[in-house]
Amino acid sequence: MTIIQRLFLEASDRQDHIILEDLKQQWTYAEVMTEAYLISLYIHKNFELESGSHLALYTNNEPLFIIAALGIQFCGYVLVPVPYSASNTEIENILNASDAKLVISKYAQPAHLNCDIPWVTAQDLSQEPMPSFESISLTNQSDPNQCAILLPTSGTTGKSKIVMLSHWNVLTNALAHGGKVGYTDQDSFLVTMPVHFSSTIVTQLISCMLYGTRIKLISLPLLPRTAFKLFQNKAVTGFSAVPTQLMHFVSDFHQTKNWSAFDSIEFIVISGAAIPAKLVDHLQTVFPHADIIQTYGLTEASPRVTMMERGEHCLSCGSPINDVSIRLVDKEENEVEGAAIGEIWVKGPNVMLGYYKNPELTNATIVEGWLKTGDLGYWNESGCLILTGRKKNIIISGGINIYPEEIEEFLYGLKEVEEVMVVGVHDDLLGEVPIAFLKVFNECLVDIDALTRHCNLHLSSYKVPRQWRVIDNIPKTKTGKLDRASTKRLLLNEIY
Repeated sequence: MTIIQRLFLEASDRQDHIILEDLKQQWTYAEVMTEAYLISLYIHKNFELESGSHLALYTNNEPLFIIAALGIQFCGYVLVPVPYSASNTEIENILNASDAKLVISKYAQPAHLNCDIPWVTAQDLSQEPMPSFESISLTNQSDPNQCAILLPTSGTTGKSKIVMLSHWNVLTNALAHGGKVGYTDQDSFLVTMPVHFSSTIVTQLISCMLYGTRIKLISLPLLPRTAFKLFQNKAVTGFSAVPTQLMHFVSDFHQTKNWSAFDSIEFIVISGAAIPAKLVDHLQTVFPHADIIQTYGLTEASPRVTMMERGEHCLSCGSPINDVSIRLVDKEENEVEGAAIGEIWVKGPNVMLGYYKNPELTNATIVEGWLKTGDLGYWNESGCLILTGRKKNIIISGGINIYPEEIEEFLYGLKEVEEVMVVGVHDDLLGEVPIAFLKVFNECLVDIDALTRHCNLHLSSYKVPRQWRVIDNIPKTKTGKLDRASTKRLLLNEIY
């Protein structure tokens, strides 16, 4: 069964159920599906495209994204989400690398964009007569094992990797994630992350539609006061965010006068990076009735791999979702035992088809059905996954492996520290040593010598940062993750 076939069945059973809204309007299942079908009719009427063609979608966090994405699926075409924040050069690179044949957007084509493919706007679509729900015909449906979505992973350069996800990848992952979170048709989910993320598309938009959970979609940037108003109106029961977003939320929450207004939030799903324990404590103060659900995943795994259970209090990445297996392997690719750290390999219906037009990288990444993630972790005594970092992030100092995430977690526990990033810098004797970048609450109150002494008391000597740099903002990627690579390049330029 394809994505649209499964969602159409859901819509047929819940035609009048409100499934989508922004700040001005609401849509029922039937209205979402008829508007999506209208887009498919418009495409068939105006363009001669081969079966399986790739269609790009360029919008902010707007209802059009969901509607147009479903319209593309009605046609049996492949969705290519383009980041709304991308520059013209980045857009061109994505369109070229993905072989997109058409772009759908709420807006006119950006000025000076060198784009030779058709650009369809919401205004073009609005001129067509709206079909009825009864007239919808599911034609041009592809094999569930065929590609449904192409997702650029590292942004936006001409060399970016493009992940191919099948209908089966997406559906099984969306169902497993939603089932473990416990989405219901009584829930209302606020989308805070960009719609081009795999996590947003699969575990939020599609998963919510499968379980009847109302989706609140608001253009980014989502201002804290807008979110607060929704919380205070009891209009939201859950949301998902990356840790950096939550840090800003918590900081702004402290300025509000009535935290009890946020007690309608029942769950918060964490993705993108591990969440510091100190931030969890703040969240539990601000959202007293919310289950904090940390997850682990990657685009190549559709993306969900593991997640905590509702009501769990011991922070971890949780256990594998339904039908997903994990093995941890050493450098020789032998499975490790006990609580030893190993590279995380994943197997299941969530493993991608491969990288678009890159069979060599695909074959190196997927071996006998196992996805080699490049992430490192171990099993705790409860059988839950603990993520320790990425292989490429490891700092090797005097032959000893140092995991920067471990040092960051320790530093997050200090009252002076708001954000932190640890990276390795070249050292003639040891090869590499760790240095720490700090964003602090009050620079005047930071005593670097005292920080070093405190670290010496609680960390092995080789883990203590050799340098400390207090900066205004910690560098991050467009997905909100720590930008270690760019920072290390800057450090190399300083040295050489």
